[in-house]
Amino acid sequence: MKDLGKIILHIPAREGSKRVPRKNLRLMNGKPMISYVIEAALQSGVTEHCYVNTDSGELIAYIKSAYPQMKIYLRAKELCNDRAQSDDFNVDIIRNLQPDTLIMINPVCPLIEAMDIRKVVEAYKNSKADTLITSCSTHMQTFCEGRPVNIDVTQPLVPSQKNPVITTLNWAITIWDAKSFLYRMNEKGFGVWGEQLTFYDIEPFKAVKVSVEEDFLFAEKLIKTRNV
Repeated sequence: MKDLGKIILHIPAREGSKRVPRKNLRLMNGKPMISYVIEAALQSGVTEHCYVNTDSGELIAYIKSAYPQMKIYLRAKELCNDRAQSDDFNVDIIRNLQPDTLIMINPVCPLIEAMDIRKVVEAYKNSKADTLITSCSTHMQTFCEGRPVNIDVTQPLVPSQKNPVITTLNWAITIWDAKSFLYRMNEKGFGVWGEQLTFYDIEPFKAVKVSVEEDFLFAEKLIKTRNV
């Protein structure tokens, strides 16, 4: 089991959102959507260093009022435009806060709970990985741009459980060794893909990601069902 040292957990939530306007603060079952992952992060207990990484004055005001124990990392405006990538804002927080381990919780995955964060951190501790990304896996027949990926369409259909596993990344929870991330950024120009990369499957409904309006409505229905 490795020592994670100083852990920084951050929730990146920039102000601009074109497909679902103001989605982080939009009410989902009566609460701003981002409140679900904030509460999960705080309740997980994996670190005392929990931040919302944002440029939004409105979001900062909400967090200070509703979650005073949550810290704010004010992101530079140039890291909040449509051209800024995950590499950019993650290395920025690494360089400024100097963690040993960086955890990113995706605010557009509101079904994530505290126990999920704890399980993922435990899995990372017990691995040799420098990067862990949450995922969902399937044996179902998969095509990419019309071409079969894990099946042979020149042969009869076989039971799906005999197909090779396909893993899709959802990025609900991601963990990096900060030193390795910074090294890759300096040497290769990117950081998210570690040399020792591993995946951790979470339940498919926990991986629901709000990218478009239909996703928001679906996630809200799931949260209502969970709270019954």
